[in-house]
Amino acid sequence: MTTTDLDAYAQTMGDLLADGGLFNHADMDVKWTDKGMHGYDSSASILIWKDNDYLTVGHIAKAESGRNKGGLLELTGTGCKVLQLEHPALWLELFNLLQYHDWRISRVDVALDLHGEYAREMGYTVPKLLLQAKNSGLFQSDRLRNPNMKQSFSMAGDWSDLAIGNITPETYDPLEHCHAGLTAYVGNRKSADDFFRVYEKGKELLGGMAEPESIDRGWIRIEHEMSRKATGRNIPLEVMLRPDAYFAESRSGVRTILDAVRERQSLEAALTYQREQFKREKGLLLSKKLHWARHSYGRLVRTLVEKGMDSSEIVDMLSRISGLKEFVFDLADPPQEYSRFRVEVAA
Repeated sequence: MTTTDLDAYAQTMGDLLADGGLFNHADMDVKWTDKGMHGYDSSASILIWKDNDYLTVGHIAKAESGRNKGGLLELTGTGCKVLQLEHPALWLELFNLLQYHDWRISRVDVALDLHGEYAREMGYTVPKLLLQAKNSGLFQSDRLRNPNMKQSFSMAGDWSDLAIGNITPETYDPLEHCHAGLTAYVGNRKSADDFFRVYEKGKELLGGMAEPESIDRGWIRIEHEMSRKATGRNIPLEVMLRPDAYFAESRSGVRTILDAVRERQSLEAALTYQREQFKREKGLLLSKKLHWARHSYGRLVRTLVEKGMDSSEIVDMLSRISGLKEFVFDLADPPQEYSRFRVEVAA
């Protein structure tokens, strides 16, 4: 979001950055640097505390003169979710603040998640959705003057088996194939105001720790990137409150996918699911932390055991005074490899 009015910028920052301001209530810190960004003279990072370290979830920038005179405020997906899901009243306050001071959106990404079990039941996979995009114009606007124009696309990830015909979009199984994940880009990002990404979010999130049969391997995310760089169109701030309407606006193919999700899930259930998924994306699962700790420090712990140190000594050496402030305890039935590892250390 940007503004060319320095007074509006100053007043907005006053409400966001003051002691007791919006960012303070959301447990967000702001760190200014001497460097600019995106053509602005000065900038700051918006930070949250995650996994015992700071994570950047947005930026603020300012220019007193020149082509970019005014200010910029941007939030990452995580930054938006912190406010939307954990502090919804603050999200509404931010909307009102930006509207009052006439900020405008330069770019917004809206995402729809099709979780693994649902995607599998409905037959949604990245190759199938790309096939529909190419042959049926799945993501095309209904306002397109030439309805026969085919959508352009590009791909990322290991599509080799699909490219040479070992598997087809119809036979592709996300639980069995392409463990590194598939991504499809639909549209021309440089010359159009609308661009879509379709990718296997479950594989991106879980990486190598996902069990081969994990249903989360089928979790798909569809992102609609809207910008004003091509035509200078106006993107209403209302997209902050009604992202679904703008996600599928004038796109009957996308609307069909969204409506199918709505038929199966109430708004309350959808919000609950989003909060649960956000906790996973924030890296709060203890099983995930344990997985990476084992791969990062497992050899060190094994060496200490082999040198005759008992488990209590090792825990004392590696522990900090206080535990995690935020976590999801999902180790009631830990994987066998963790159980075996714990027994060996104790021995």
